[in-house]
Amino acid sequence: MHADIPPIEVITGMSDAHNEDFVAQLLHSQGWHISYRAIDWSGAHAAISSATLRTAFIYTSDLRGIDLELLHTLENEKLVLIKIDEVPISSHAIMTLIRNKIRAPFTPRLLETAAPRKSQPAILVTGSTGAPGRSSLAIALAEEFSKSMSVELIDADMDSQTLDYLIGERVLNDRLALLTLDSAAKPAHLPPISADLRVIDSGALPPLADVLNDRRWRGSLMHELVTKSQCIIYVVKSDGLGLLKLESFMQELPLLTKKVPVIYILNQLGSTRLEKSVSDRFSSLMSERSHFMIPHENRGGVLPSLGKASAGLRPPREIDKIAALITSQLR
Repeated sequence: MHADIPPIEVITGMSDAHNEDFVAQLLHSQGWHISYRAIDWSGAHAAISSATLRTAFIYTSDLRGIDLELLHTLENEKLVLIKIDEVPISSHAIMTLIRNKIRAPFTPRLLETAAPRKSQPAILVTGSTGAPGRSSLAIALAEEFSKSMSVELIDADMDSQTLDYLIGERVLNDRLALLTLDSAAKPAHLPPISADLRVIDSGALPPLADVLNDRRWRGSLMHELVTKSQCIIYVVKSDGLGLLKLESFMQELPLLTKKVPVIYILNQLGSTRLEKSVSDRFSSLMSERSHFMIPHENRGGVLPSLGKASAGLRPPREIDKIAALITSQLR
């Protein structure tokens, strides 16, 4: 498929969740990017209207609230409609239909004029449960990068938004702005970027298989955060649970994306035999992966200009090294 089908974004809209999940898994296995998985016409219409790249809308006509007349007026060289009502839900049948639809006569002309896809200028900070230091690291990174560019620090942790509390009453520099997503509004997408770079705190990352299968707004938001970031920072602390979550994340990551560089950061808790064993296991897991270990004696370091309430932030020399590692991955 990679050799004969041009790159294209995909939006799905089906009433049957099991069939939609099968199609989504199939397309992911082929390396396609699904930008939105709609559960009703309202969400599908919004996603179609905001699409900027060539897009395929794979749907069934019983999608809740669908306006078929309006849908067909939207079809053009940038939007391909693929109805699968009468197609057997099988890999061969669906991929054959997609190939036939995508190989339209206008495809070569569109490929010559289509704008190249740009990476989302964002760094996603996530990790395991158990307060490994994600929010503190996100703040420190945002401040570090804002020394040379404008930065939006976004609190996208829908379970525990703490950035505003950690920052407190400090005055941020002119190039750094804090944005907290409104969980009550159920945001399925990030707002348009207005800075050179975004640093996003997503909170603890759920199992990626759940992200892939979640058709609700939270699944859509997390899918966008993971697939459209330029770099993922995965933070884990040196305990047994953190290590199990890390191994699970590493196994599941190919389900969602293979193209986003990931930097793994271990927060060492101490120097007991168990903690040293976890650190050794972390080192063996990393092999040739980009990673960084924060020594336990530096965990209590406080960055200049931050109050004692934010203890646990990295001292400047650690942040310098982490920022340099991130920069090397973005080149």
